[in-house]
Amino acid sequence: MISDKNYKLLEEKAKEQGAKSVRLIPAENIIVENRTTLKCIFGCNGYGSHVCPPFIPTVDEFRKMLDEYDWTLLVDWISENRFSREISENFVKYSVSPPDNEDIKKQHHQNLKTVMKERKERIQPGSLELEKLAWNLGYNTALATFPGMCTWCANSDYSNVCCAGFEGNCHHPTVRRPCLMGLGVRLDKTLEQLGTPLQKFPMENDIPSQYTLILLD
Repeated sequence: MISDKNYKLLEEKAKEQGAKSVRLIPAENIIVENRTTLKCIFGCNGYGSHVCPPFIPTVDEFRKMLDEYDWTLLVDWISENRFSREISENFVKYSVSPPDNEDIKKQHHQNLKTVMKERKERIQPGSLELEKLAWNLGYNTALATFPGMCTWCANSDYSNVCCAGFEGNCHHPTVRRPCLMGLGVRLDKTLEQLGTPLQKFPMENDIPSQYTLILLD
């Protein structure tokens, strides 16, 4: 059981690192489905990042691992990003085939840079700080997750991520953590049963939520 004192410490650390909110959830309430990774393999340009399939445990392997955890901390991170309907409908498409409209192209590039910047400077290090605190509190197999592809190897202007991918070993092996969707986690169904539905797409000039899970034993 996570004591009130320890939960308070984790909550305070999360807020300090840039979290909007945190919620303690029994691990058994996290919904995992094998088909989730279809969206990783087909349609996600993060596929092949060293925190995504095929470099992380399979869904079946993770499902067994999750059974050994008692609790998870669901963290919703603050974001300054804002997506128009046009870009939210075509975010992945525009990453491969930029739009003809120059204004839309500029906005898409800015959205993409903000995603990478927030992950590298806030979400990924913040998640690791929570993992570290949990470990210090005695949860020895605590593990953080990332919200998508890793951005440790983003360049200085956040215009690209130079992940080793299939070409070689990870450049930052000690600080990489698995993408929660790549593990098979259905965030939409998990949040729905908690009474906090995931945002619907396309968005209408809205700020996308970015969630991570901290696994606690």
